[in-house]
Amino acid sequence: MTILSPKAIRFISIAMERADDRSARAVWASRDMDTSGDLSPSVARAALGVLSQFEQQLRRELEKPGIGEDEASDLSNDLGLVIATKRTLERETQRAVA
Repeated sequence: MTILSPKAIRFISIAMERADDRSARAVWASRDMDTSGDLSPSVARAALGVLSQFEQQLRRELEKPGIGEDEASDLSNDLGLVIATKRTLERETQRAVA
């Protein structure tokens, strides 16, 4: 089981809402909705794929011309959380396979 912070779970939920991957959304929707932040390996893998897409979206937003300093700062913070969450999920999913 992978344990994530409530903020990381919220970011995954946001990424899932934006995702085109119906399969990943179904896996996410079927997870146990307890507040402990525990994710099964299958849910963690689904989240990883969607977070990768979300990371790319954030990077594109940051590259837009004319982006304001405050918006860039917010996007950078969001990107940092997404990357950290991905690393945690990658580490835990690799550990589950081993």
